[in-house]
Parts: sequence; structure tokens; C-alpha cells
Amino acid sequence: MPGLKVEEVFKQVRVGVTNRSKGAQTPWESSSLTGDLIVNVTVNVTSVASAPPAPAPGADREALFWTSIKDSTDRGAFEAYLKQYPEGIFAPLARQRIASLAAKPPALDPARFDGTWNISIECPAHKRAAGYTVQLLAQVKDGMLNGQIGVTGQPNSLTLTGRIASDGTAIIAARGTTGDPKYNVNSESTGLPYGYRANVRFEGSRGTGNRTDEIRPCSLTFIR
Repeated sequence: MPGLKVEEVFKQVRVGVTNRSKGAQTPWESSSLTGDLIVNVTVNVTSVASAPPAPAPGADREALFWTSIKDSTDRGAFEAYLKQYPEGIFAPLARQRIASLAAKPPALDPARFDGTWNISIECPAHKRAAGYTVQLLAQVKDGMLNGQIGVTGQPNSLTLTGRIASDGTAIIAARGTTGDPKYNVNSESTGLPYGYRANVRFEGSRGTGNRTDEIRPCSLTFIR
């Protein structure tokens, strides 16, 4: 507030702080002034904005290059950046991304199991049921397995379906219709529907697995 003596300024500050702090704070001053000091000064400060530094030649192209590849999972993109800008701004990041990508194993394609598979299902004798072996063919397309023997719904028919994951694991669902009672648990009659699941592991051109329930032990073999 222009025109006040400095002592009055101090007093007003003290009153203001005391009021706003509800008495918790009380400022004090120590002075050796011998004359009147009037606060009535107006200072105009002119700020001169400094011009930003000019970008280094080629910096825009380098930044554009990096922006276009920074989220890539292609190691070659970062190698291309380093070839063009070996001492570039983003060179440390590019080397780090290359090392990270090199440490990760390539994603496995489930289509690597595509083709025709010969399947053999062996079920040993169990609970007065005679043992038997069933052989059938299955086709795998984009990791999806489909196999069939007989006519669906008719005695001695069997259908296998399941998806093979990229790591080679699969849960195969088997659905069929019973045949000769001597091969059926508890001598169940012909023409009854049944089903079970099997856990299978595929590696290369071979797969093996086992039925998961306790009704009857069966092993499955897959050969391509």
C-alpha cells in the first residue's frame, strides 16, 4: 500500500498475521531506523524471453525416426536406427530395446501343429470291461483338432475335438456312442452316449496324453 511508513507496514503485517493465524503467530520487528521511510516505490521489470536453442541439424528427422519405431517389437527396426544414428539421442534406449527383445523367446505359432494326425486310443481291461484300441485320423487347422470315426450317434462312433495352444498343451474332448457291451464299463448296453476329456502334450510331430476321469484309464498317442 503506497504512502505508508515502514513502521506502519510492519504493524499492519503483524495485525494481519495475528488475525489469520487466530493468535498462533505474532510477528515482531527489530529496527535501527532513525528517519521516516515511506513505502512508495513502483518497479517495472521487463522480462526478455530468450529464444530457444536451435535444434541440431537432423534432430527432427532422428526424432521422427524414433517415434515411428519406439513401440515396435521388431529388433531390426532398432538396429536400423543405430546404423543411421550410432551416437543418437535415443541410442541407449535402442540398445536396451534390442537386448530386451533378444532375451524374449519368439512367440510360438499354434499352426505349427497343423496337418493330419494318426491317433491311437488304448484302454486296458477295467472293471470287467475288456481292453480295446481305437485308431482314427484327425485334422489340425490353425491349432484346432477335429477327429472322427464312425457315424455320430451310431454305435462305436467317436469324435475328438480340442484346441492346441501355442506351447503344445491341449485339452481334448471325446464324445462317442458305446458299442459291444463287453468293452463297456459295467457292461453298459450298446448305443449309449459317453464322453470324457484328456490332457495332451504335443511336441514336434508327436503327442501323448491321458484320460482325466477315473471311470476308465485310457492313453492317447498322436503321430503326424
